[in-house]
Amino acid sequence: MAPVSQKNLSLLVQENKDLKKALRQKQRELNHFIKAGKDLSAPLEFKKVLQVVLSAARRLVRCEDWSLLLFNPTENTLHYALTKGAVLKDLKKLQYRLGEGPVGWVAQKGRPLLIPDFSKQKRYDAARFYPHLCARSVLCLPILAKNQVLGVIQMVNRLEEEHFTENDCLLLEKLLDQSTQAIERSDVLQKMSDLVTTDDLTHLYNLRYLDRILEVEMKRSRRYKSSLALIFIDLDYFKQVNDNHGHIMGSQVLIEIADILIESLRAVDVVVRYGGDEFVVLLPNTPLKKATRVAERVRVAIRDFKFLQKEGLSLHIAASFGLASYPEHAKNRTDLIHLADRAMYESKRKGRDMVSVAKK
Repeated sequence: MAPVSQKNLSLLVQENKDLKKALRQKQRELNHFIKAGKDLSAPLEFKKVLQVVLSAARRLVRCEDWSLLLFNPTENTLHYALTKGAVLKDLKKLQYRLGEGPVGWVAQKGRPLLIPDFSKQKRYDAARFYPHLCARSVLCLPILAKNQVLGVIQMVNRLEEEHFTENDCLLLEKLLDQSTQAIERSDVLQKMSDLVTTDDLTHLYNLRYLDRILEVEMKRSRRYKSSLALIFIDLDYFKQVNDNHGHIMGSQVLIEIADILIESLRAVDVVVRYGGDEFVVLLPNTPLKKATRVAERVRVAIRDFKFLQKEGLSLHIAASFGLASYPEHAKNRTDLIHLADRAMYESKRKGRDMVSVAKK
């Protein structure tokens, strides 16, 4: 048998070291999967399932920033639900349309997306989709249950300035496959039902819920021969907030508006984010004169509030109000909304920051 040269011996020693290192890595990965399997075996709420999955994902693939976005099937948008990383916290108020950006593409296609090196691709603008982040590498995977896309896991930048790899993607795909049954056992269907009727930014009711509850309240009004008031609210010059301070600050203003509305109204009143910077309030069993006083009180509360104080600003924002009442002004829900909306535009025409009542 020919003697082994020193060079070949060194190669064999190095191969042996590499093999042992790879085996140790595989054992660590296996241990992470075993732990995740045990954690997911118990009945868990949807949010807890996601926390277990993300915890395991972070152990399997170490990265600088990670986040989880949930899909809103009503608006076809994704919003940040969980984030980890100092910079990603600034993104929590952003939303993405289905198909928009890396996460939107993943939600639309239901497939993972690996961008090993942002500098070597031209499809996505890192500055647009990852503001404040120096995005070198991105890995996004869909969260699926019963053929529905529930959300997207997003990882930005490997530690030690490495790039994400196909192996990272495969590991996370296995983890998500392992978690599928736990997700389906969780309260995910209830969560999705909540998303259908709830605005994910302000947590107010959305337009779909308004269509449903308005019919219910009008029937109740007819039955008890009472009045149902509808207030249409549109913020004045809200575009200037977005233009001057950015959309994140604009979103925070909408959240604060929602808080003012909830605090200013009764528990039986229904507060809806109609869309953009428009809101609708239903006042059951409320005569027109009383509803006018309520609208005026809310208008003053908005006008006097100092917005974005926690962000170091102190903005004053006003709103225009339109009010219509059933059955005084309208006989059906379409006309009721239309008349309140028209009254709101009358407030805009007269100078804004006021309450106008629909004409009979």
